[in-house]
Amino acid sequence: MNMLIMKPGEVKGEFERFVAEGGATVSEFKPIDAVRLMLDFYEQERVEGCHLHTHGDRLLFQWGTRDCGPAGRHFEFTLIRQLVDREAGDGEHSTQLALTCYFPPTAELAALKAGSQGCDSPDQLAGFEFFIGKTPACKAVGKLRPERVALTSETA
Repeated sequence: MNMLIMKPGEVKGEFERFVAEGGATVSEFKPIDAVRLMLDFYEQERVEGCHLHTHGDRLLFQWGTRDCGPAGRHFEFTLIRQLVDREAGDGEHSTQLALTCYFPPTAELAALKAGSQGCDSPDQLAGFEFFIGKTPACKAVGKLRPERVALTSETA
């Protein structure tokens, strides 16, 4: 495995490159594709200054129906890579790379209780993937084509 060490601000572009090298595009993802590629990216690619032993590089899975402002309510299936750079010269910086699949609200999806689960290390990926696959959210939308997929990166 040829591990890349990227800077936190490069994570979105590097994820897009990673996806393209696999022959896919983010806009075509079904949730199950999003899970596999985000977990592979987390396992294979490290981020400068964001250390696993200090929880500076972790994953978060979130799901639930949310109000999306002018776009209305949607069911969201989201994988987030949370990065905390504790080596930044001017203090601590955090970056979040979020991959969200949006689905129109249905009675079935609205009935699902929102939730989240984190993964603190690549050593936990097998259990994390198993957990995701067993959630009612993944069972409901895992193989469906979302209305929209968004890849965003925010730095604080």
